[in-house]
Amino acid sequence: MLWGAAFGAAVVGCSAAEPERAASTTAEPLLSVSQVCAGLFADDAGKALERILESTEFQVRDEKGNPEVGVVARAMEDAYRSGSKIHYAPQPVCRIVGMGKGGYRPIAHVMFTAYSKYDADPADLPGVSARGPRVWAQGKSVDLTFDCVSARVGSTSDVPLQVTAAFQEQWQASKGAAALAQDYLAVTHSAALAVAKALGCVDDGGLPARAQELPPAAGAGSAPAGSPAP
Repeated sequence: MLWGAAFGAAVVGCSAAEPERAASTTAEPLLSVSQVCAGLFADDAGKALERILESTEFQVRDEKGNPEVGVVARAMEDAYRSGSKIHYAPQPVCRIVGMGKGGYRPIAHVMFTAYSKYDADPADLPGVSARGPRVWAQGKSVDLTFDCVSARVGSTSDVPLQVTAAFQEQWQASKGAAALAQDYLAVTHSAALAVAKALGCVDDGGLPARAQELPPAAGAGSAPAGSPAP
């Protein structure tokens, strides 16, 4: 399935992540969670990020890694409008860097990828009809895919814009999915919902108002999306 493939691509793309060892000093500005990729993370998701990275202040190493929701939405729209070139469209990444812990920096990111009938696994071709959101979870990663029908974008129910928001935590010393699975889901859901609203997707792309109302997640060792937090 496409969302499964997207998850695999996200994991492969992160295999060469930068070292987590923190420098003794830093010149990067410090931001509150509400300033990180402005508009992507609602209050509950912001609190989830603080728990995941055990930080209340965050760093920005590159402004390209701190896109606000409008920037992400425009990138998804432009990708869809590029037609057969969608495969080469930029993938915006919100990179969240917490304060150093024991000499290491806790890091997470959310990457956004656009698909259409021009670039899809045939088994999940988003050209037949728009469908409800799909969730894939494994370890410290969550993918959330939704189909967007939008007058702004020009996407239709027959040829929807398909967006995947892929979350991954990259901090070895974290509490991991056993304790943070619901926080991972909350962050991913908030980012996806914010983009769906910015794009003007009909019915918010089928995304519910709360992460707990998402369909059960597929993936190794994943629990239903609405299961209670540990």
